Amino acid sequence: MLQLTKKYRYLVISTAFLLLTVLSSLTYAWFVLVNRTDSFIATAAKVDISYTVYLDGIMLEPEDFSIDTGISTMVKSGVFQINVTDFEADDYIENLRIDIHVNSTVDTYLRVSIIDALTLATIDFEGNKGEVSIVDQPINYAFSREWLVNDVSYQDLYDAEVALGGITSSDVVERIDHWYDNKLNDGFYYYPMLIERDMDSSQLTLSFIEEYDGLEFKTKSFGYTLQLAILVEAIQAGNNAPLYNWQLPTPPWGGTWS
Repeated sequence: MLQLTKKYRYLVISTAFLLLTVLSSLTYAWFVLVNRTDSFIATAAKVDISYTVYLDGIMLEPEDFSIDTGISTMVKSGVFQINVTDFEADDYIENLRIDIHVNSTVDTYLRVSIIDALTLATIDFEGNKGEVSIVDQPINYAFSREWLVNDVSYQDLYDAEVALGGITSSDVVERIDHWYDNKLNDGFYYYPMLIERDMDSSQLTLSFIEEYDGLEFKTKSFGYTLQLAILVEAIQAGNNAPLYNWQLPTPPWGGTWS
């Protein structure tokens, strides 16, 4: 009995010593971690884009509107309605401007799709309202561009006319579009340059649709309206993102992804 008691006592002492050792180690580790002077902050990179639509300098918000046909109510949301009939109106299409804002912190590629419909309002003999989409009259938007006049670059033709005292038939005029039109293939317009970004980059604003300088919009008849929505997509330039996200091994404009 005495022998068992001694063994038990040794066991208790050994266990207590082991616990003290573990606690001392944990206390030391906690003390070292709490009192470390070196630290770091990890910030995740991001792809961040947005857009703004203006009419006559006024920023617009997408509309939700409905058309009561007398049988049912047709509801549309996220749509901008643009005037195409009255060239003196503030909301006339030639006053339309669209800017794309890039706040990414990694190198970025960008594309934009316009979902639009030229519509004609209708009303039947019972007074029921409706609309018809016109599919054979594409809209010639004033996409961002510059002009080469006699191999000199100008932001718009007005600047060239002022600089040259007018443009004549002997002047060589070329339009340089800032967006690559791939609409017939996938419905998108691509910004055909790598947008270089890092953690310290400030917001970059790219013009997508601007004034109808050197272009002309043919006014539509009364009853027509342009309904427009915008889809903007951006991806990081690296890690084969254009291939995995857009299924594009090479850029639509040729060459290779940077």
